[in-house]
Amino acid sequence: MKTSTVKNIEQAAKQLHKLLTIREDSTVAEAAKKMSDNQVGCLVVLDIQNRLAGVVTERDVLAKVVTKSLLPESLYIRDIMTTGVISCTVDTPVAKIEQLMAEHRIRHVPIVEDGVPIGMVSSRDIIAHRINNNEAMKNAAEQLAMLPAGLKSLDFEDVVALAINEVPKRFNADSAFLCFAQRDSLPPVIYRKGYPPIKDELLDQGEIKQLLQTEEITLGEICGEVCDEICNQCGTGSGRPFGLLVPLSICEQVNGTADSIITTHGFLCMCWLNRDSIGSEEPLLYKASLLQDVLSINLTNAKLYKNYQEARRDSETDPLTGLGTRRVLEKVLKAECARAARYNHYFSIAIVDVDNFKQINDTAGHAVGDKALRLLAKSMRHNVRMTDIIIARYGGDEFVLLMPETKLSGAKVLLERLRRRVRTISLPNVKSITMSGGLAEWNEGDTAETILKRADDALYDAKRSGRNRVMASCSVISQEY
Repeated sequence: MKTSTVKNIEQAAKQLHKLLTIREDSTVAEAAKKMSDNQVGCLVVLDIQNRLAGVVTERDVLAKVVTKSLLPESLYIRDIMTTGVISCTVDTPVAKIEQLMAEHRIRHVPIVEDGVPIGMVSSRDIIAHRINNNEAMKNAAEQLAMLPAGLKSLDFEDVVALAINEVPKRFNADSAFLCFAQRDSLPPVIYRKGYPPIKDELLDQGEIKQLLQTEEITLGEICGEVCDEICNQCGTGSGRPFGLLVPLSICEQVNGTADSIITTHGFLCMCWLNRDSIGSEEPLLYKASLLQDVLSINLTNAKLYKNYQEARRDSETDPLTGLGTRRVLEKVLKAECARAARYNHYFSIAIVDVDNFKQINDTAGHAVGDKALRLLAKSMRHNVRMTDIIIARYGGDEFVLLMPETKLSGAKVLLERLRRRVRTISLPNVKSITMSGGLAEWNEGDTAETILKRADDALYDAKRSGRNRVMASCSVISQEY
């Protein structure tokens, strides 16, 4: 983070080029009157070429005039001034000036540019600067302390939305440009808010990617060359808007293993900041450093949660059909059995499969067999209430339908409708497709295993009875030849 310099000291900045000076051939009486009239304790002394010759302070006047009983009208500044003066520039760090004052026991340090004094820094100015900075930093921390309340959501897109919509308000910025690197050769991910239209040629994704890979962006780069390369929207030139760059780091899990955590880099660029509201640079950068920590942590949490959700969804979703997996079914079925036993509710379960599926694979090929399963899954999704009924691929060509609050009679109607729908499926090199189904309604004392076995037994009864039919409790519900 950049350190505070002389130009950040408000009182010193106001005095630049308005310095109270006195010539070395002036009298001490003139110096005393000038200090008294302007209520200052030090004057910069200039030589005949208006260059820095020394300083004269109240202490010098007292030492020469009062203690030695000399008349101020008879003394000249050159006789009492301090030469070999410690000086600074507008870019000297405040901490360095404090060190110089302590080492040399002085309270005033002239600001010099090309040998010419242009201002003065006093110990009083530095104390006021520190107090103002401490207050500004306290305010900055209080402003950003409210952000975590809006980051309760673990949704990655919610955190991104907060970063580009709410965070700029804390900095009085009108625009936000959020960017993250991606793995492999993928282009960076970019989010924008409040930007004027950006031409494609101005948004060089190659430059952005290179910057992110080399980690050249540092906290507090205020509209320098980096920002120009990124968005070409802000800068420090006259008439150009003002912006601030905040580098970000996100840790994420790859391949679902704990030892495969990688770090990707990004940045938040806030542009069109209100110059009048910025004040000293040090509190601004302190505030930016707090933001860097808050956003990086919350984006990392949201990214890890997103990775976890995706991994969980992948483990619970059959990649071929898009239906639930056996794992999902077993979990839901146990819960449904417990609910039925506790509250005396009822539900039905069905197991269905494609008739002569092996023959389809052998004659038409496995690609056609896979398509048959996908079309069967699609038919089930379109012909049942997905909000109420759980459908899962149980294994191979077998599917299970769990129907809460459904009696056997209602389940019969649903499966019969599905059986007729399957007959309309057409596939190349396949004469026709039919399905068989086995039904079971929950009975008191049933467990997940027993009700599944009863439905499975009913399915085998349907197969042994000629296929293309639905059976339950050893009774034929429907058949078609």
